[in-house]
Amino acid sequence: MLGSRVNLKHIKPNRLFNKNILNNASITTSKLTIPISSSIKAKSNNVNSNLYSKSIFNQILNNNNSYKRFYSTNEQKQQEQQEQKSQQQQQQKEEKVNEDEEIEQSEPNKKVGRWLLFSCGLVGAMIVIGGITRLTESGLSMVEWKPVVGTIPPLTQEEWEAEFEKYKQFPEYKKLNMGMTLDEFKQIFFWEYSHRLLGRVIGVAFFFPFVYYLKKGYIDRSLAKKLSVVFLMGGAQGALGWYMVKSGLDEKLIQGEVPRVSQYRLAAHLGSAFVIYTALFWFGLGLVRPAAIASNPNLQNFAPKMKKYSHAVAGLIGVTAMSGAFVAGLDAGLVYNTFPKMGDDWIPDDIINPKIKPAYKNCFEHDVTVQFQHRVLACITYGSILALTAFAYRGRKALSPKARLAVNSLAVMGTAQVILGISTLLTFVPVSLAASHQAGSLTLLTIATWLLRELKKLPK
Repeated sequence: MLGSRVNLKHIKPNRLFNKNILNNASITTSKLTIPISSSIKAKSNNVNSNLYSKSIFNQILNNNNSYKRFYSTNEQKQQEQQEQKSQQQQQQKEEKVNEDEEIEQSEPNKKVGRWLLFSCGLVGAMIVIGGITRLTESGLSMVEWKPVVGTIPPLTQEEWEAEFEKYKQFPEYKKLNMGMTLDEFKQIFFWEYSHRLLGRVIGVAFFFPFVYYLKKGYIDRSLAKKLSVVFLMGGAQGALGWYMVKSGLDEKLIQGEVPRVSQYRLAAHLGSAFVIYTALFWFGLGLVRPAAIASNPNLQNFAPKMKKYSHAVAGLIGVTAMSGAFVAGLDAGLVYNTFPKMGDDWIPDDIINPKIKPAYKNCFEHDVTVQFQHRVLACITYGSILALTAFAYRGRKALSPKARLAVNSLAVMGTAQVILGISTLLTFVPVSLAASHQAGSLTLLTIATWLLRELKKLPK
């Protein structure tokens, strides 16, 4: 610009663009002096105006793009929600179909399960009646085994007298019941006849439903094989029962002066009945209440130990029950009728009979030893039940309510069984208490089996 002069006398070289200095500076022309700050402000206003316009435009553009993105996002969300809703509806339909199929499949299983539990109840009743038959010394009243025609008892006076005459020919009448009347004979005959008749009823009640359910396809191949074994065991049980009775009818087989059945055969007969009973209960309960594996993280360390301890307790219950069969077979409950000591001693002097060789046979043939070991086994079993209850209480949060109920029931029944056993011993083995004690052992085994079935739902 010609003739212009900039007054920079107040401006230092290093402060040329300082804002305060520029405000005080001016441009002088021949006609007009214009302050530099005004010129800069005007240009700045124009620039700011342009920038503002551009920012408004960009904001509108951004808002438009945001709206488009928002709209497209909403459309995607709506589509996803519709797809999820349709998937949920489809899943619900499939679940309903599966539930209907499960109901259709579970109903036959429950029918089979209820039938097995009913058969189990019949076997349990037979075990109790068998115990009463032994306690009343009625087992040798029927001296013949007629699986078919033996179903009909004597009906006329002549038939009863003929049956009584047969009984008189055998050792039990000659050595124990000499002078027995016909009415007294009818009483002991009743228990043995009821025991045998119930065995036949069980065979019929098991066989025909088994064939029916098998034809209907309600029983799979695996279970059919297992139940076939149970049925064969039931048939063999009748033969084993007669094999036991024969040991009390033949004088050559009778051990000692008192005619009684072999304690070995009695234990085998009772043990076989317990196995059949437990198998029917296990299979029946599994079908009525199938196991569903729990997924509780607290079970990892607890479940294996709980299962192991429960199996050990169930085994002890079975062993103790079998030792009770030897007590019954030898009438060992009448040897020492004191508790907790046997007489005046914790271990009696006559615990070993030197005449019995080898010495270990005292555990099965000497009445004092048999009673002593039954006491010891009972105490060990009861202590194990209490220990299992305490262990289960520590991990009670990991157990289902029914498993906890089974554990508590086991402890209660174990206590009742100990009380029954001691009472039976102190009162010289009355039939009512002794029969209740035997039924108590069966109940205890039932609860232990129930507990094992509930624990089957726990992870391995």
